[in-house]
Amino acid sequence: MMPISATVLALNMPHTTSSHVRRGGIAAMAAPAVEVETAWGGDLASEAEFAVSVVQRAMRLCNALACEMAVVEADPTGGKTMDACDTTAGVSFIKPGDDTPVTAADFAIQGMIAGLLRMQFPNDRFMGEEDAADLRADPALCSLAMRLCSEFSQGARDAIVEANLDLPRNLMDEGQRDSGLTNKEGFLSSVDSGLEPPRGKGERCWVLDPIDGTKGFMTGQGYVIGLALMDADGKPLIGVMGAPPEEECPPIMAAVGGHGLRWFNAVGETPVDYSPPRPAWAEPAASDAPPWLISPQKAALECVPFNKAGAGLTTLCCGSMIKYFACAAGRVAGFVQYEESLKTWDHACGLICVAESGGAATDALGNDVRFPGRLFSVEGGVVCSSKWATPEMQQAFLDAASRR
Repeated sequence: MMPISATVLALNMPHTTSSHVRRGGIAAMAAPAVEVETAWGGDLASEAEFAVSVVQRAMRLCNALACEMAVVEADPTGGKTMDACDTTAGVSFIKPGDDTPVTAADFAIQGMIAGLLRMQFPNDRFMGEEDAADLRADPALCSLAMRLCSEFSQGARDAIVEANLDLPRNLMDEGQRDSGLTNKEGFLSSVDSGLEPPRGKGERCWVLDPIDGTKGFMTGQGYVIGLALMDADGKPLIGVMGAPPEEECPPIMAAVGGHGLRWFNAVGETPVDYSPPRPAWAEPAASDAPPWLISPQKAALECVPFNKAGAGLTTLCCGSMIKYFACAAGRVAGFVQYEESLKTWDHACGLICVAESGGAATDALGNDVRFPGRLFSVEGGVVCSSKWATPEMQQAFLDAASRR
């Protein structure tokens, strides 16, 4: 199998046929042992590199569709719901039941990333927010989503196939030979693979929210593409968040458990030499309540960490992940998700990114959060603190969320 770095190089190239990088079939002679610097991510370095590369590809897909969509004006404090009149036939629609929007990009990204992960890591399971029922009911939406998926996955598909050409056919998983993304049923099946239940074989699981904050995507505000890898017990191992509209810092943060957080640009496999500056709110002279975030916004009257309701509270659209991103970057002192029953894809990658940035990410009792399935429960809510938050700030967030 081709070294992962060669595969990732092709993955990061624009969506064209990959360069011919292959491993020779003759075993190299033994060489004297040399001390080699361990790659960032340790045993998970290959998975982390691959995760960053597919998120970069998804970001390019989003930018391409954004150029075709009319930007809709929306109130950033109005939550994540939208009206049907704000959608475009064949491009987006409103989910029945919760009034949140979905676009062709959501489906295209889920199908693309699920297919590429299946090719590269065929033994891992995949969990995604979406399913293909609406695509089957809307031919125009399906056609656009499939076109985007096929176009932006092409170079990556070619690279992975080339990487496995040296494997005997009987040792090559079917998924490594064909992503299934170039035909309709294969694409729909790839989208639906996000519904697969646990296999009971101790397998790892990739978790994707193709666009967290779709309202932000449609309105020109904040949104995040979030991908995580969990072990069989629901512990996050890797988290990657890509925020295409980001302008203050590199738009991608990637975390590997025990190895810290790294920053990446929208193109390129090498981490960026970047550290968020110390925020003004963290200076000893700062006397006001530090900035913080809460979701849902209406909970701000009940969850009060400082002096009075609303003290220090700021708003940020849209979705939960953009708030984790802000916390890990030090723009706010903390973030409280003030709900006890939550969806795994909205939170798995955000928690590990905050934790590996040097902050804290727990439930309201200070316990680690695990993700046993598509839904998970926490005591009080999810509580995150920036690495610059003082112990007193961190305790204030925990106490406010504990509901005691």
